[in-house]
Amino acid sequence: MSASNMSCECKRISSNRKCNNCVRSGVKCERDFHNERKWQNLERDRMRLAADLEDAERSNDEALARLSETSAKLARLRKHKRFLEARNKAMLENDVALLEELDSQVSWPVAETASLDAQLAAVTDDPSLSQMMNSPSFWENFDSAVAGGIPSPTGGNQSSSQ
Repeated sequence: MSASNMSCECKRISSNRKCNNCVRSGVKCERDFHNERKWQNLERDRMRLAADLEDAERSNDEALARLSETSAKLARLRKHKRFLEARNKAMLENDVALLEELDSQVSWPVAETASLDAQLAAVTDDPSLSQMMNSPSFWENFDSAVAGGIPSPTGGNQSSSQ
């Protein structure tokens, strides 16, 4: 029905492009039907949108599932970390308490400790011992000498020992 002709009522038959009342009145028919191609385009667009929407929802569901799995893994790892930290603390406290108990049971005489310190200082300051330990030949033959074997000759020349 046209705005200029309020009494015109559009009555269209599907085979005609315009209704009879609008043609007689000389106004544009407001009940112009859309052609088949427009309906097909609309349906194609709706189907494409439905497929895109379904893909987006599936991707969203997969992302939420991955997020849920990752969140659960993070929670599990954090819980395990707290457990290990508590275990570390308990073990450390136990060892410290044990060391303190052992220290309280064993008392080293001050004189004995001083004599051990003096012996250690004397050994490390002995130049002949330091020179011998710094020699590569000492360490090359060390294993066989300790095991009771015969050390190989030193000096770099094998023929000089024969």
